[in-house]
Amino acid sequence: MQPLNPFLSAFFKGTFPAQCTPVHHHILLVPTTEVLLTSRDRESGALFSDLAQTEDFLGSHVLRIPNGNGATPGGKETTSMREHRGKAKQYTTINGRTVIIKDAFVYANKGFKTLNQAQLLHDALWYPDSLEPRSWLIYYISKPLIGTVEELKGESAISKPDSNGVPRAVPSTMDPHSGPVNASVPRKRDIKSFNDLLGNFPMIARQMQPGLERLFKEFNHVFDKPLPPPPSANHIPDPDPDGPISTAVKNVRSGSVGFGSQQENGHLERVLTGSSYLDDEEQIMRGALETAVTAAIDIFQMVDKQQLSLLGATTDLTGPIVERLIERYVAEQLHGEILYPKICALKRPEDLELESKIKQMEFIDISQVGIPIQGGSAGKHELTLRLGRAVEEFRKFGVAGSPQQMMDILLLTLRTVTQFSDVPNNGPPENPNSEKVSPILTINADTLVSLLLVVVIRSQVKNLQARLLYMRHFIFIDDVENGEMGYALSTLEAVLLYLQRDSGSLRKASRRNKKLWQSASNGDLHELQKIMEPARCESPGDYEADQQDALEPWNFTNGIRNGVAQSPTFQSRRLSQVSPLAHVFPFQIQENNENTPPSNEALPPAPPPRRPKTVTMDMRSMSSSSEMSFRSRATTIDSMGSGIEGDTSIERLSQTEDLLGESVLMMAVNNRRPESLRYLLTLEEYYSVQAVLADANNEGTTLFSAAVQLGNKEIIDILLETMDRVDESTRISYLARQDIRGRSAGHYLFNTHWLIPHIGRLIPWRQKDKNGQTPLFALCRSYDHNHYSEMVESGLITATAAQGDGLPLHVDDHVDSKGNTLLHIVNGPHIALRILLRSDANVNATNEKKFTPLMVASKYGRLEMVRVLFGDPRVDIYARELRGLAAVELAKDDEVRNRIDDLVLFSGQPGEDGRITTVVRSFFVEDATIRLVLKSGAPSHDTSFTVTTCRRSLADFEHLAKLLAIENPASWLPIINGMRSPFQIPSKPSRAVLRDIQVRLDGFLKILLSHSTFSTHEMLWEFFLVPDIQADMMEKRSKLKAEARVDRLKEEYEPIEDVKDVEQFVDHARDMVRSVNYATKSVIRRTNALRTVMNDLADAGQIASKNLQPLTFIPATHTQALEAYLDTLTPPTIHPIGALHSTLSSLHSTLIAILLSLSRPTSLISSITASSRSLQRNYASLSRSTRWPLGLLDDTRQRLDREKQDVIRREEGERDELGRELR
Repeated sequence: MQPLNPFLSAFFKGTFPAQCTPVHHHILLVPTTEVLLTSRDRESGALFSDLAQTEDFLGSHVLRIPNGNGATPGGKETTSMREHRGKAKQYTTINGRTVIIKDAFVYANKGFKTLNQAQLLHDALWYPDSLEPRSWLIYYISKPLIGTVEELKGESAISKPDSNGVPRAVPSTMDPHSGPVNASVPRKRDIKSFNDLLGNFPMIARQMQPGLERLFKEFNHVFDKPLPPPPSANHIPDPDPDGPISTAVKNVRSGSVGFGSQQENGHLERVLTGSSYLDDEEQIMRGALETAVTAAIDIFQMVDKQQLSLLGATTDLTGPIVERLIERYVAEQLHGEILYPKICALKRPEDLELESKIKQMEFIDISQVGIPIQGGSAGKHELTLRLGRAVEEFRKFGVAGSPQQMMDILLLTLRTVTQFSDVPNNGPPENPNSEKVSPILTINADTLVSLLLVVVIRSQVKNLQARLLYMRHFIFIDDVENGEMGYALSTLEAVLLYLQRDSGSLRKASRRNKKLWQSASNGDLHELQKIMEPARCESPGDYEADQQDALEPWNFTNGIRNGVAQSPTFQSRRLSQVSPLAHVFPFQIQENNENTPPSNEALPPAPPPRRPKTVTMDMRSMSSSSEMSFRSRATTIDSMGSGIEGDTSIERLSQTEDLLGESVLMMAVNNRRPESLRYLLTLEEYYSVQAVLADANNEGTTLFSAAVQLGNKEIIDILLETMDRVDESTRISYLARQDIRGRSAGHYLFNTHWLIPHIGRLIPWRQKDKNGQTPLFALCRSYDHNHYSEMVESGLITATAAQGDGLPLHVDDHVDSKGNTLLHIVNGPHIALRILLRSDANVNATNEKKFTPLMVASKYGRLEMVRVLFGDPRVDIYARELRGLAAVELAKDDEVRNRIDDLVLFSGQPGEDGRITTVVRSFFVEDATIRLVLKSGAPSHDTSFTVTTCRRSLADFEHLAKLLAIENPASWLPIINGMRSPFQIPSKPSRAVLRDIQVRLDGFLKILLSHSTFSTHEMLWEFFLVPDIQADMMEKRSKLKAEARVDRLKEEYEPIEDVKDVEQFVDHARDMVRSVNYATKSVIRRTNALRTVMNDLADAGQIASKNLQPLTFIPATHTQALEAYLDTLTPPTIHPIGALHSTLSSLHSTLIAILLSLSRPTSLISSITASSRSLQRNYASLSRSTRWPLGLLDDTRQRLDREKQDVIRREEGERDELGRELR
């Protein structure tokens, strides 16, 4: 079966594998299956699944690693690989192109049409479907190096089913046969400020810089001019010529040019209405700023026309927009040191008086300023939240750097107070006729003034009079007299005028509120009863005197205007009969309206005539800004006066709230005053059960939730008594109420764990806050709790019972937004063991960082947790996180790492003597070598083990195999040399190769320990028992043993003369082993195919799940079920099929070693046969030798005979040695 990945399928079906020899010198860069199957090339429009079949694509993703380009795993490199870390390295592809790899990224270089870059995700060893299992090293990359990736969207999409339940096909938004879409239209630059303009167009900045610097220097010189030198000075310089600003200032001071005339250049057409009411200094500053803005615009217009054309072509700016940007830029440059400080100094007396009065109203409640509140407590809570956001916006006045920015803040504040806090912004598409809820409120003028009044009081912003003047008279381009800006300024002016003149009743209400809140917070029952029940107080006269406390017009020095206090009767009557806001809203006063009934009540003496206002109201506000005419406006400050304004009735006082939205009851709870709370709850006419249950502050915290957070048992008991007066369904819904963080009372039960058995059945245990944490999750995270174990145990039992299905606890219901489960966060080993045994938990679940519970326990050094998790066979101890690190590599310190190694050791199978020896871990070293940790444990007593630890390199293992082969040449020994180096890409070494080396060497070690010859060899035991070994001494000893073995063979063994039986036996044994070896390779091939199919099935499931997410008509339960099923399909790092493949591969290497050892007797027999034939020839030659006549050459003949006899003896000795070796 072909793999799911199109690249791998096409590569191993083609001719490239035959060209890539040897395999260890090539690396495959494989794009992920998801990218190849779900994307196409933007330029050609071809699918990447088709492009992956081409030779050009395949060859461009195969790297050729020359011999010696990567360090050997045993550390035999000639140069230090540490130098290559973090540096770019160039590689050649099999088709002659080059790529550059730096850190974890690969960059296309020479030979590629597009210089793409991709991330190296992870590596793996790939075994193709063949009888010869050769492993290929592949690195998965995030996207191909050829082409431009474009994700397929909208093709074969499925929409919501129709009425018959048949899914409707959505028309494809992308034609696969069409050409690529031309998306190369350049986007215009987004210019938000004049600084952005100067930064994006340096030529314009260069041309304007001298003029702007000269302009700002002249402005500073005009207002910070030093004194002229005295007449007695030795040198009096000539005065500098006047610039435009100096000329304008002189004209203002001389009165030669009146404000309101149009400028000659026509830039600023708006005239200043009512400028005669400005002070002289204000007129001077305004004229100077206006001239500076005009001059700056002139400087901009003198810029090169080519640059202005470029500006217009590459941005959306127009002439008026640029003028506004220049005006704002000039104002910002002159704001901090000259303009604003001088304006604040001019308005400081008025601002001090205003700030003093505002300070006295900080305890006012929103219900006491004449705002009609609809919707009861819920409506008031929504209004409070809305005003809170407006206050945050209004406080930005303190950091505003120009009048334009102040105006923006004011407009945004007014928009905020007229906008709902929670508006559904996406309704169901299948109900188009449903009524839409507008997020914008329609508010009449008086209500808007009242709302802004609360915002001003609660924000405590300084210098409001100066800011109002600043916004009204120092903005020139925009029309601040009309439209939205004019309306906003008029509203703010009305608020400030009211605060300055007619806010006495609000100050009185603020004092009353403060007195009530302090008495409730301090537990002063006498004072509290005096306020809430004046009829029962001991001194009624004190209460009456307090109720009729005089309201005096305050100033910032002594609170008395002109030293004369006005009577409270006159003050109250003036507030109720004459509206202080009438001059702002002229349509509210109709002198000659015949429909208006005459007032029978005598009006107070008319106040002094006011100066005519320079602001005119937009008359459309009578209809467009109000749903009611001015005759039927709601009761507000202006219309009702002191009847509601500053209402201090007991009913109103009982419902007051502070800036945080805390009621009187909440203050008693937060200040741990059970006596105050108990007394207030007895006033049922003001605090009914429904009112108590509906009470919440601005954060949505209920009384019971606040009490639980404080952990005050007496207050909790009082509230539980109140809750017992309602039915169980109401209590359940009350306990499920969430605050702005999404937390209910159950999320704070760690403060009152003793409540869990009592109200645990009412707690919504599956309810999640904004962080995705459930109440049970919060309990498990309370590590510093004194009764942690008892609390969590109780929570687990109660949460399991609350499920109501009789099944074990569903741990997947308690996963936070970061993917952490209860096993990730729990800190008790016995609790974790309970979850593992009695809950439905995914023990290998990963969080957003791909950390499993075992990794978290290892990282934070929770040894007992690590031990418990290791005891569960479902735990994947070799799982890796995003960076490729396993649990042991994430360990907090060496102690934790060593303990994990011990647990890995004891997870293996002991031998017959009870000893366990394993290669528990492998890791990279900074010098680009690897180390393998060997551990061996033997039982010393009934309950204890003696463990030894050694660290060995691959060269040590190879050296051991070499020495064992020297000492025992006839024994079979697995081959471990020739392994691939994991450092062929130094910036991202292959952990798959490292893991393969560890598995193979662990198998090699286990084979030796079970070997009939080497299991008792002293060198082998020294290898894993002695930490420090000396390789040269071991080699000398092995050579001496080899020589002693040869001598022992000569002395103790007789040579075999008849080798036919031996040869027949060896041939038979070799044939049997060959058949077993062929069967083993066949099983390995099928096992590898099964492992590939398992991985492909998991990948296909993930791709299908991702493509099903846009289908909104699929129920969430179905999606969750699919995700749970896909989790079961994802194989662990070491799964049974993979372990079987490794075991079979180890068996295959053993069979190869046996075949190699069986080839030795055949070689000896061949040598013996050849030696025997040579001896026969020599004997025959010796017997045929005759004597020469007359005794000629006898010496030569004898010498030749002796030589032949020596050869015969030597060959007989060699044959005997071979015979003894064969025996």
